[in-house]
Amino acid sequence: MMQFIFWIFICILTLSAFAFLSIPLISTITKVEPPYPLKVKLLVMFLATGLAGGSIGLYAFIGSPTLLVAPQEPVIDSKLSAMIDEIENHLAKKPQDAEGWQVIAPTYWRINKPKKAFNAYANAIKYGKSNSKNWLGLGKADLMLNNGSFGPMSKVSFTKAHEKSPDNIEAMYFYALMLHNMQNSDEAEQKLLEFIASHDYSNEQIEPLKRILNGLKVVEGQ
Repeated sequence: MMQFIFWIFICILTLSAFAFLSIPLISTITKVEPPYPLKVKLLVMFLATGLAGGSIGLYAFIGSPTLLVAPQEPVIDSKLSAMIDEIENHLAKKPQDAEGWQVIAPTYWRINKPKKAFNAYANAIKYGKSNSKNWLGLGKADLMLNNGSFGPMSKVSFTKAHEKSPDNIEAMYFYALMLHNMQNSDEAEQKLLEFIASHDYSNEQIEPLKRILNGLKVVEGQ
């Protein structure tokens, strides 16, 4: 909806600007003095409408047409679809197979099915695969389901992920973000500094953590 409102405003501004600049120019060429006759105004409106419509059409063709249409479902090839069906049929018969849930959970995530991913990660953990990868996946799926908002489930998931893999950068990243969003910025900063000091990662690998630190410093300075 906001995208369409944006384009409406763009069209209005284009029409107004074109009319403001073009009417005096056309009147000079045609040697018509104000007040301008209807034919001059209609000509300006026709040209302005063509300009606005043409710019939108050109943008849709070579720019980012996804901004003009609703998001589409991800394309799933036949092999992936067959694999998903096979695992789902297996899990329907053996719902306590933690390994099966662990296999299909990231697949659901990849095809943009956060609710199914969340349930799959939860089942994998419930039935015996309580590892960092599954807790991290559970937390990320919960974040997507809640439009990026951290809540009680996020706190549990990312805390568990970090506890089970204290050397994992991604687990540390989401753990620190969770602490910061839960109003524990001092603890987040302390944990990040300790992690960076105690691990020999490259600057490129550690960059996401440094970005969080820089964000914390900006908040402290306000």
